[in-house]
Amino acid sequence: MRRVSIASEAVLRREFEQEGYTLRMERYSVMMGAGKKLCAVFAAAIVILFCGCQTARADAADLFDAGDVHRIDIMLSDRDWSDLLSHPVDKTKYKADLLIDGEPVNNVSFATKGTSSLLIAASDPENDRYSLKVNFGYFTEGQTWHTLRELHLLSMFADATYMKDYLCYSMFRKMEVPAPRASYVWLTVNGEDHGLYLAVENMDEHFLAEGSLEGGSLYKPEEDSNPGADPTAGPAKPFGADLVYSDDSADSYGNIFNNTVTEEDPDAQARVIRSLKSLQDRQNLKDCLDTEEIIRYFAVHNFVGNYDSYTGPKSHNFYLYERDEKLALFPWDYNLAFGAFPSDGQFGHVSDSTWVVNQGIDTPLVCVTEDARPMWRWIVSDAAYLEEYHRTVNRLIKDYFESGAFEKEIDELHEMLFPYVEKDPTAFYSPEEFEAAYRTLRELCLLRAASVRLQLDGLLSADTDLQTEETRVDASQLSVKAMGVIEEK
Repeated sequence: MRRVSIASEAVLRREFEQEGYTLRMERYSVMMGAGKKLCAVFAAAIVILFCGCQTARADAADLFDAGDVHRIDIMLSDRDWSDLLSHPVDKTKYKADLLIDGEPVNNVSFATKGTSSLLIAASDPENDRYSLKVNFGYFTEGQTWHTLRELHLLSMFADATYMKDYLCYSMFRKMEVPAPRASYVWLTVNGEDHGLYLAVENMDEHFLAEGSLEGGSLYKPEEDSNPGADPTAGPAKPFGADLVYSDDSADSYGNIFNNTVTEEDPDAQARVIRSLKSLQDRQNLKDCLDTEEIIRYFAVHNFVGNYDSYTGPKSHNFYLYERDEKLALFPWDYNLAFGAFPSDGQFGHVSDSTWVVNQGIDTPLVCVTEDARPMWRWIVSDAAYLEEYHRTVNRLIKDYFESGAFEKEIDELHEMLFPYVEKDPTAFYSPEEFEAAYRTLRELCLLRAASVRLQLDGLLSADTDLQTEETRVDASQLSVKAMGVIEEK
């Protein structure tokens, strides 16, 4: 093993400058194997600035151009990288430098991310693949990358399709629901390939500004995050994460207000509470809710069947947005969509692909009652809103699935991703498993669309419990587990 010497750097600098390039050297302890060419180091440790040829990126939108797989090179000390892999659950923030599609950004924070997925991944002694989070301004106050403050790098945990998050966010945006932008990236760490990841935009002030949503307050409710909760008092309480009104005290909504994304605002908290009270009473809903946006949200969310969410037993994996006393929901975290959470046990029937395909669009809740989910209850309990919801679901089915747009999008993704899955050194799934998962997801979505069409046309009940076997779309040939699931222990 050897390091690049100062003399070698000088020689290379002269060679590049003779070719009309400017070479900027960065000092990293990137080790090389004997016999490798010096140029291999520079893929991770230098930035070549082509005079008059390479221009600065106009904005972050280029990174979220999903027509190609992008590249992010991460450079940090060998010791820090080893420590991250040895202690992933600690979520320690390490100093690192990045090249994002060749553009440098230095002195950023680099750490693991996740909750249950991180714990499960860390329990495998052979695994060194984790979801990651970059904070551009943690070590350098105010630093951003083209206004982005943070970037999520998802490892594809429990997603053999590599596509669940991406396709769900794509559907939301097509239905005009604010959702994070996403694209695929090939990740290297200290010059070594680390695999295919999904880069996802952080939901913060930048996200609001990009969507012309400035002036509002953003929260990420988490059911089990209330610091005042008694750990001996039994199961965690929602403390507002279920969006159920209890009283006028902000302390009763700790799982909302302790997870404020935008600047803390007591006046906004009071507006949220007033809106939740109106929601609970189902009065003046147009004044306390962005009814059209919420209906569009549930049209997509209920189609994809994500139970690790507000419509499942835990009130999390969504953002609550308030502006002018009107509430809205934004989507987050869909790697366990399409019946993947959990595969067996608690829900029992969810691993049944025919059940997943035919779940009634009017009965999307699993292991929770409508009274405990008022943000859904107001839609299904009012004939006019329910009709509007059905019209919106019809638009999703007609414009995206029956038009062929879905098949075009998923087939293009498969073609683009397959070569990267083949060479991914840390992948959770083999290329053969990826192929099977892609085919399963493609067919399951088309069968789901066919079932929803029957429900909208009155040929199959939109209430799961009222459906009959004769009228359901048969999906017994599919395996939900083939797409990736969390296996119960």
